[in-house]
Amino acid sequence: MATQIVITNNDYIKIDDSYHMPWEEKGKNWQGAWCPNTIHAVIWNNLIGQNEIQNKDPSTGNMTGNTDLNATSDSVGTTTIASLLTWAETRKLQIEEAQVSYNAALVADANNGTTDAVGKTWVDYDPHYS
Repeated sequence: MATQIVITNNDYIKIDDSYHMPWEEKGKNWQGAWCPNTIHAVIWNNLIGQNEIQNKDPSTGNMTGNTDLNATSDSVGTTTIASLLTWAETRKLQIEEAQVSYNAALVADANNGTTDAVGKTWVDYDPHYS
């Protein structure tokens, strides 16, 4: 399971301070209520500073304050930090598996003289992509 996650709503998700996922790669198992439009960012990591939810007014985009996060059981929208960490690790593995499948298709094309992977990307090999 992932141990760190930083979510910037509608922008990116960073897992374990090393894996960067653009927002559009979050996949079909992402639940919109997990990160409602009243949340600007969720920070759960081991860097200096408070782990927190940064809240905003969705009509203006202005920040409205922060909510401290102190345990993986703390709520974020309709879920918890623990559930987000589990989801993040799963999604990261799904993306990596899709990339391996895509690379294998490229190698198969090269070895077999086929063009099955032409015009495709790893996304085409990811059944979990949204």
